[in-house]
Amino acid sequence: VAPMALVAAVPPAPAPAPSADFQALVLACNKDGMESLRKGQSKAAFEQFKYAEAMLGDADGDITSLLAVTCSNLGCYYKKVGKFHGALSYLRKALKMEVDLRTDPVTIAGTHLNICAILSKLEKHDKAVQHALCALDLVSERVNTAEPDSISQDDYSVLAVAYHNVAMERDFMGQYEKAAAAFAQGHRVATRCLGEDHPLTVALGQNSEAVVQKSQRLVRKERPLVAAL
Repeated sequence: VAPMALVAAVPPAPAPAPSADFQALVLACNKDGMESLRKGQSKAAFEQFKYAEAMLGDADGDITSLLAVTCSNLGCYYKKVGKFHGALSYLRKALKMEVDLRTDPVTIAGTHLNICAILSKLEKHDKAVQHALCALDLVSERVNTAEPDSISQDDYSVLAVAYHNVAMERDFMGQYEKAAAAFAQGHRVATRCLGEDHPLTVALGQNSEAVVQKSQRLVRKERPLVAAL
């Protein structure tokens, strides 16, 4: 009997990209929505994002990157209006798509940080710190491996926010030494890359001092009293 040949599976043909006009319209809705959100016009922002989402629901072709942007922005909207479970749902969808698309690591880090902030509001600090640490790893690798000229101020800002969020979650969990270390590292990075007067630098410095004092008070409180002779 002749040996059997293995038939290679034929991968499906990639879906065609939507037209340039369609992409431009979806991105314009998202841009206008974020602009409205920044101005505090929540209703207008919501309408723009949902219109983009509805268009994508009826679209043909590979819309994953457009859907990732829209879900991320809807997550930001729900976070802004205090609907945290809705925000988490959209941001988790966006994160999965961004990872699958191998999106820019700083963008993925930003989504991790948004999820961290929401989980923190829901007092799920153990889960929040994991997302903050993911963001920190992603941006640190980017900063440490990219050419210095290719790293933007926004990249350094995201790195500083990642250190800040890791430290805040450690603080919430009573891990004061780890919190102090993260605040101090973030403060050094922010001072060097953003300048000592940048709001993030100032916040990291103040929080670093506060958590060190908190740790010292705890040590004094736990220190056993020496009986007077």
